[in-house]
Amino acid sequence: MKLSKMLSSLRTVLMLQVALPVLAMLGLILAIALTLVGNFMEERMQRDLQLVARTIHLPVSQALERKDLEQLQNSMASVFGMTEVYGAYLFDAEGQRLSSFGAVNPTQQQASRALELISEGEFAQYERIRGRNVYSFFMPLFDNTGQPSGLLQVTRLRSDIEKGLQQLRLWAWGGFLVIACLIMLVLMLTHQRAIGRPLSRLLSSIQQVREGDWRHRAALQGPSEVRELATGLNGMLDAIALAEQREAEQRSARTEMAERLRQTETLAALGQLSAGVAHELGAPLSVVDGRASRLLRVHQDSASQRELNEIRAQSSRMTAIIEQLLSYGRSSRARKRQLQVAALIARAQALLPEHAQSLELSQGENCVIEGDSLSLEQALVNLLRNAFQACPDGPVSLGWRVDRQQKSVTIHVDDGGPGITEEMAAQVFEPFVTSKAPGEGSGLGLAIVRRVMREHDGEVCLAESQLGGARFELILPLKEVQEND
Repeated sequence: MKLSKMLSSLRTVLMLQVALPVLAMLGLILAIALTLVGNFMEERMQRDLQLVARTIHLPVSQALERKDLEQLQNSMASVFGMTEVYGAYLFDAEGQRLSSFGAVNPTQQQASRALELISEGEFAQYERIRGRNVYSFFMPLFDNTGQPSGLLQVTRLRSDIEKGLQQLRLWAWGGFLVIACLIMLVLMLTHQRAIGRPLSRLLSSIQQVREGDWRHRAALQGPSEVRELATGLNGMLDAIALAEQREAEQRSARTEMAERLRQTETLAALGQLSAGVAHELGAPLSVVDGRASRLLRVHQDSASQRELNEIRAQSSRMTAIIEQLLSYGRSSRARKRQLQVAALIARAQALLPEHAQSLELSQGENCVIEGDSLSLEQALVNLLRNAFQACPDGPVSLGWRVDRQQKSVTIHVDDGGPGITEEMAAQVFEPFVTSKAPGEGSGLGLAIVRRVMREHDGEVCLAESQLGGARFELILPLKEVQEND
């Protein structure tokens, strides 16, 4: 298993499938080059020997013609100082050896055969002389009449030539092995630095992710291929993280939707219950208020009148709460019709005569909307009452503006009170949520306003007022065709 893993590793594959074929090709090129160089060296050594023979050819021919044996011997001996000559031999026209220098001498048969071949001119050959492998070069000698007078033979050991070639091969193949080892070593080191380490870091990143560290991202280091792998890994992790985030958001949205649905169902049931309870409490409260009114006419003392007036005030307060419960529990079924905004605001203002003097009215452009007059008047009255309760001494402002581009009308109610905190602003339109002290409000006024605006395809917004307190805006669709209400 370990051996199989080693053979399948990237380093081993790189060595076997890249380095070895390259080295084999280089070895083949080296072998061809050695063959060519060997042939060149062999030819050069042969030419050197031939040059030696041609150098002494003329002096030997002249000495032979003059029969000057001393000059002949000196010329023959001089070749050993020029190059690595193994032997030099001189034969007459009958094949008799006249002079020889060397460890061994050619036989009479070899000399006669050479004389036969020399008739066609000089030649060279490899041969054995008394068990020694030599390279021989033969040159004919001529007298003054141009007749063959002898034969000059110069030899060199074949082992000298092969020794030089063998030494060249040893150096060449030894250098090749050293270079091959260096190449393999450099490949291993560069693989470890350029590929091995980046891959190890990438595998370490994958291991961290596998162990549960989904936030980890691989470093973009190393060759472009490794960086592409790291980029792909990071992209996959980002996609997984994004998918998980979307799933969490969808899960949260489903949970929130389910909670809203539950609250809607609860509020619907509460509305039905409130309507039923309000209907049942309406008659007893009317009886209580009537009995207290009759008792006021009977009892004239101040103590009794204070108590009876408090009973009637609390009865009126409970009646107002019941009316709000009935209003919240039922939606408007009245037919919508075209309404003049100015007339709508005037009717809402008339419903609060006690605050008519302290209300600042800023009129806008005359325009028409479509809706239920009673529901919209109730929404405006609720906003005005809240404004006066937040700022009893004023200022409270009521006005509207028209946006022809957006095709909408915005009715705004501003007060100079303490305003609404950020925590309360997030839930101020929820039912039974109020910033007033216990017993001073039911928390249904703004919830009714939001319900009315939804029924009229509008919206209610909360903002900061320039007067210093809160600003409520009712945004309603604008009716293009204007008609009198």
